[in-house]
Amino acid sequence: MFWRRRKADWVRPDPPESVTLHAIGYVRNDVAKPRPRGWENVESTIELLPEHAARCEGLERYSHILVAFFMDVAVDAPEKPEQLTLASGRTSGIFASRSQLRPNHLGVSAVPLLSRDGVALRVRGLDAIDGTPVLDIKPYLPQYDAIPGATTP
Repeated sequence: MFWRRRKADWVRPDPPESVTLHAIGYVRNDVAKPRPRGWENVESTIELLPEHAARCEGLERYSHILVAFFMDVAVDAPEKPEQLTLASGRTSGIFASRSQLRPNHLGVSAVPLLSRDGVALRVRGLDAIDGTPVLDIKPYLPQYDAIPGATTP
């Protein structure tokens, strides 16, 4: 296993320039097209592929999960801005926003896990439209994921 290498002289290989990811499931909800806000009360079901059933075991014991997803609809957007003017009127770089118009169109959201039924995960507040490919799920762990005193502009 890679994390138990015994050789003290191990050297990290060069990182790849590109990666290939595969969907583990898809978002199902009533939101048909991207929108910048209004996700707080949207309930979604993440339908994981059946081969991931064993990977879900125990997930229901957590109140919240982190969902990584690919914003596939944004790939064909004609505009690829480096900066946006936010609702506040402030201009920010794309990395300082939650916009879907990112270089790799990757989304990550922390959401409450309302229920789990096999490979169906019901959540609230996931900012992903119907059919969005889900790439990964992790349990929310306050000791790693909560940042006391975090600030926003």
